[in-house]
Amino acid sequence: MNNTAGDGVFRYRDGIAVAQLVCFSAALLAAVHFRWTRRIGWFCIGVLALFRLIGAGCMLGTINKDTDGLWAGVFVCESLGVLLIIFLLLEMLERINNVVPVARRFVFIVPQVITWIDIGISIGGFVAVKQKEHGQLLPTPYSRAGIAILFVIYLWMAGTFVWFWLRRADYPAIERRTVNCVALCVPILAIRIVYSLIFIITADMTWNAVKGDSTAYLIMTMLPEVAIVALTSVTIMKIPSLTQEKGTEAYDDRGSRGSQNVPLV
Repeated sequence: MNNTAGDGVFRYRDGIAVAQLVCFSAALLAAVHFRWTRRIGWFCIGVLALFRLIGAGCMLGTINKDTDGLWAGVFVCESLGVLLIIFLLLEMLERINNVVPVARRFVFIVPQVITWIDIGISIGGFVAVKQKEHGQLLPTPYSRAGIAILFVIYLWMAGTFVWFWLRRADYPAIERRTVNCVALCVPILAIRIVYSLIFIITADMTWNAVKGDSTAYLIMTMLPEVAIVALTSVTIMKIPSLTQEKGTEAYDDRGSRGSQNVPLV
């Protein structure tokens, strides 16, 4: 699939893959910690890390072996993951909603329903691409529909964030920290989505995540994804799980009720 692959030469794009292995290995460990400590974000961060680790591993494999299987692994793994970031940010907003009710439940259900449509389109697109003999990396009607749905879900998430941001004065300190993290991540994620949109709209291979320009991929894909995972992981690490928070509140409540029963004289 790549004229220079399989020649044993370590290139710029391979260096990016090594950096991905380092960064997303740390992200995977963070996800395991979040799961163990019953914190939010473990699933989205963990699965995203797995996709990027597998994709980077396949990319490094093409240094010595130019096989369709390895390139298919890179293609599939690079095609997945952005939705997980969107749902990670929605999960952080939903945590705020569990503490301070701001939005109705359907606000978080609608993106999930739309996602199932996107999954169906992605499966159809993968089957269609496998049947093509040439231009497998070029945009198809399926990929265009898929990125359109992805953009709609992003806009839904961004609108939900604005709704929560406007009410941040009502949040406790922990929830304000959470919404501030989402505020940083929303524009960073926009950079990542614009990268995909440019390729889908123009069909310019410069913007292709598999064979495109390595600098464009680094600046508009890898660095934004790593930044978002780092910001959310640090934020989640600093906030207790809702179970711990409710336990502390219950303890404080019992303590305050008990203090009322202590005689003053």
